[in-house]
Amino acid sequence: MAIEKSIVRRYLILSVLASTLPVLSIGLLYDRFTSNALEQLLGEKISTHLTATANRLGAYVEARRYQVETLANYPGIAGFAGAGARHANSEVAALLQIESDLPDLYGILFFDADGRLQRAVPGQAASGPPYWADRPFDTARLPVTVLGDTQILGPKPAADGDSGWLLVRHPLHGKQSEQITGYIALHVRLASLTEQLGGNAVVDALQPLLRTPVADINTVGNAVSVKGQVIVGPEILPGWRPLLEVESTGLLKAFALERRALLVAVLVSAVLIVFLFYRLAQLLRRRIGLLLSGAQAIASGQLEHRIVEHGSDEIAAVSHAFNAMSGKLKEYLDRAVRMEKLAVLGEFATGIAHEIRNPLAAIKTSVQALARREHDPKRAQLLAEMDGEIDRLARVVSDLLDFGRPRHPLPGAVPVRELFRRISAVIEPQAQERGLHFGCQGNPELTLWADPDHLLQILLNLALNAVQATPSGGAVLLRACAVDGQAAIEASDTGCGIPGELLERVSEPFFTTKTRGVGLGLSISRQLCELNAGVMTLDSTPGHGTVVRILLPLAQTLHHADHSDH
Repeated sequence: MAIEKSIVRRYLILSVLASTLPVLSIGLLYDRFTSNALEQLLGEKISTHLTATANRLGAYVEARRYQVETLANYPGIAGFAGAGARHANSEVAALLQIESDLPDLYGILFFDADGRLQRAVPGQAASGPPYWADRPFDTARLPVTVLGDTQILGPKPAADGDSGWLLVRHPLHGKQSEQITGYIALHVRLASLTEQLGGNAVVDALQPLLRTPVADINTVGNAVSVKGQVIVGPEILPGWRPLLEVESTGLLKAFALERRALLVAVLVSAVLIVFLFYRLAQLLRRRIGLLLSGAQAIASGQLEHRIVEHGSDEIAAVSHAFNAMSGKLKEYLDRAVRMEKLAVLGEFATGIAHEIRNPLAAIKTSVQALARREHDPKRAQLLAEMDGEIDRLARVVSDLLDFGRPRHPLPGAVPVRELFRRISAVIEPQAQERGLHFGCQGNPELTLWADPDHLLQILLNLALNAVQATPSGGAVLLRACAVDGQAAIEASDTGCGIPGELLERVSEPFFTTKTRGVGLGLSISRQLCELNAGVMTLDSTPGHGTVVRILLPLAQTLHHADHSDH
C-alpha cells in the first residue's frame, strides 16, 4: 500500500521548523539588541554592581574598625606598648597574638601619642618592616582618613618587592583621663581589601579598581594608571570609592566576536538539526516499514514471520508486542486446527471402534472355542497366537475409544507416593526384563489434584514409552517436585532421543515411529493432561534421551485458594 500522506514526512517538516525557527529568530534579534548593549551595561546593571562592591568594601573597613576599637578598649592594652617583654600582661599578649594571626593582617602595631612606632606584634603573614627588615617604617607621609575616632592611614601600594598595606588606627586613653596616650593599629593587607572588588564586572573590557587618596589600585593591590573611561561607584570613605575602567574598543570587539560566533552557531545548528532530523526520519520510516511488512506477512498467512527487535524504545516495544501477538495467533490457530482435527479424528475413531468391537468379540469367542477342541499342537499354537493378536486389536480399539470419547475427569487428591508405588509395580518388572534401571525420585510427600485414573494412565503411557525407547543398560526415571505452586512430574530415559524435526509431531494422533502401535499413547496422555488443567512438554536430545514433563495443580494450593475465597 502506497503512503500518500506520510506522518514521518510531516513529523520531519514540523520538527525542523520547530527547532530551527527559534534559533534563527534569536540570531536575527541579536543584531537588534546588541546596538543597545553598551548603554544597558553602563546603566542599571553597572550601577548595581558598583553598589554591591561598595557595600562589600564598606563592610570590610567597618569590620576592621570594630576590631581595632574592641582591642583599644580591652583592659591592659594601653599599658602593653610601654611594658617590657618581662612585664607584659600575658593575657593581653596572647589576645594580641591571636588577633594578629588573622589572614587579613600582617600584625598589630603600637604608637606613642606623637605617632612614633613603639611596638609591633607580628602575625603569621608578617614580612618586611617593621618586623624583620632594618628599613624604617615611615607613616608620616601617608594620607589620613578619619572615620569617627578611628583613622585610616594609607594605603601604601605594593612596590619594590614589598606588599601593599594600610593602617586602621585607634587612640589609646589613660585609665583616669581622656588624654591620648598612644595608638593601636591593625597592619592590614591591602590585597585583602582589594579582593572585595571581585573579578570582572561583565567582560574583560570592564576592570574593577579602588580609588584611594594615594592612587587607583587594582584587585591585587598594585597602583595603576587609568587610561580608559571610568565609571565611579559610591563613596565608602572620604576619597575612597570603587571604579570600573571601560575599554570601549575591547567591549565592542567582544560583542563583535560574540555576534559572529552566534551567527556561525545558528547556521551550523540549523544544518545539523536538518541533517539529524532527516536521518531520524529515514530510520523511523525504515522501522515502521518493517512493522508494515510484518503485518502484511501475517495477513498473507506467514504466521512464523517475526520482526527483528532493535533497542528498547517505543518502536521496539511495538515490535515486541507484534511478535508476541504473532506467536499467540499462531498458537491459537494451531490449537483450533488441532481441536478440529481431534474432533474429526475422535468421531472417526469412535465409529471405527464401535464397528470393530462387536465382530472382534465374536471372533475371539470362536477362536477360544476352537482352541479348546483342537488336539493338534501346531494348530493349537496358531489359535493361541490368533487369540493374542485379537487381544492386541482389542487394546487398539480401547485406545481409539479413549481418544475419541475421553471420560470427564473426577479430580481428587492423589498422593505422589501412592502413585509412584502403583506405577513401579507395573513398570519395574518390564524394565528388569529389558535390563533397565527404573527408579522414582523427588518429593514423595506432594499431593496432586487430578483424576487418579487419568493420572495413572498418563504416567503409565509415558513410562512404557520410555522403557520401549531405552536400550539394555539404560535407565528410566520418574521425578516429582514443586515448581511455582504446581506439581511437576518428569519421565526421563536414556534412549536414542527424538530428532528435532519430529519432536513437535510425536504427540499428534496416529503419528508413531514404532513398527507396532497406532500412535495414540502420547496424544491420549496430552489430552488427559489438558482435561485435568495440566500442561505437557517434551524435551529431547538425539543420542541422549527424552524428558517428558507434566505440570498439574497441587492439592495444597487449591485447598488454600478455596479457604481464601471463603
